[in-house]
Amino acid sequence: MLMLLLNGRGRNKMGNLFKVNLIPFNTRNTISFILLIASFILLYFGVTEPMMKISAEYAGQEVFKYKQSILEAVDTLYEGGYLLVAFLILFFSVMIPVFKGIVILWVFFFGEVNNKSSAHNFIFSIGRWSMADVFAVGVFIAYLGSKASNMLDATLEVGFYYFTGYCIVSLLSLQTKSKIG
Repeated sequence: MLMLLLNGRGRNKMGNLFKVNLIPFNTRNTISFILLIASFILLYFGVTEPMMKISAEYAGQEVFKYKQSILEAVDTLYEGGYLLVAFLILFFSVMIPVFKGIVILWVFFFGEVNNKSSAHNFIFSIGRWSMADVFAVGVFIAYLGSKASNMLDATLEVGFYYFTGYCIVSLLSLQTKSKIG
């Protein structure tokens, strides 16, 4: 690899990787791009705003109240020593969605057509691993489960709706985009 960079052949590959090469901004791609930007905004609020509030009541007295965002929950799990769980939540609900968005932005603005097509296909293939939609459904199931108890009360908070919106808008953005090449 180092030899390729030293003799200049690798430089062309890397130079082409980030060479500005816009895709045609037809109606589909324009809508896809707007949806992509909207999905980034929804993801940000989805991971920073509280997802759900859970409170417990005994004999008419509130004895427990818990309200956290995804990032706060990751921090709490990390501080509590649940490193694997914290990492998995961070990886699947934050890092992969951000990575997917960045790759899609790259497809819009950089690279050669064959690289764009490969990147686009790669995003489709890792889509099943993002688990963002599964996470949103999991939160909703936890909400429903807490409603089954008389002593627990759960309320879905704004972060849940932002995150669910991210899942839908991100999927729409990818589905709307025109095929490359």
